[in-house]
Amino acid sequence: MNPSAGMRLIAAAMVLMLALSGRALAWGSEGHRVIAEIAEQYLELETARQVRDLLAIENATTLAAVSTWADEIRGPRRETARWHYVNIPIHPPAGTPARFDYERDCLRSDCVVAAVERFTAVLRDRSAPARERLEALRWVVHFVADLHQPLHASNNDDRGGNDVHVELGGRHMTLHAVWDWGILAPAVGGDERAYALRLVRAISAADLEAWRRGSPAEWATEAYAIAREHIYGDWPHESGALPDSYAETALPAVNEQLEKAGVRLAAVLNEALR
Repeated sequence: MNPSAGMRLIAAAMVLMLALSGRALAWGSEGHRVIAEIAEQYLELETARQVRDLLAIENATTLAAVSTWADEIRGPRRETARWHYVNIPIHPPAGTPARFDYERDCLRSDCVVAAVERFTAVLRDRSAPARERLEALRWVVHFVADLHQPLHASNNDDRGGNDVHVELGGRHMTLHAVWDWGILAPAVGGDERAYALRLVRAISAADLEAWRRGSPAEWATEAYAIAREHIYGDWPHESGALPDSYAETALPAVNEQLEKAGVRLAAVLNEALR
């Protein structure tokens, strides 16, 4: 087989893998790294020490360095695909709530809300083997971020926006990709740490106090509300070119979700490792 044909086969296999998984990768590397960088600013001293000790098992030094691991292993570990999202219906069936509902939305505990809870419990367990706790840390870092991406917390029968093909800033992508990285990547400009620190400076003491409260189920409901009220409500999202103002209009919502995710990730880790 010639090299170009081999590369085409590899590319086709990657496209097929993503299609079968049903979702694109939430936030992209930029968003995950920004959230991890924000979280590190709010770790308590003892938490930071334990995090460093766990990361050192595999020679990592920062939460950002392990923040995309859960996406990287989705191919060989296909059973983990559903752990990255939760399908809260944009149009709930009659008699069911417009919010996260365990019985309806997380059958067999196979969703991102349950995954955060499950792996936080492993991380909290000091009797668990160190490598299991390291893996749990990697899952928690990733999944707390995922559940703040609005299209990973909603279901409009379009595979999280993957079936809605749009154009943003002259680039063709899915609506899901717009919210994964299309809005954020140009704003970050390749320097996730600088962007994260800029967001940290915008977080007030009142924000910290309010955002640290709640549970993964409540945080998923918040993200769902953005999808329901704005992405599928106020803002145009049909296939085709999005308005020139779309990214500028949506960026504040994206930034706030990143800020909340970072603050809450730190809160989860501080609680589990204190």
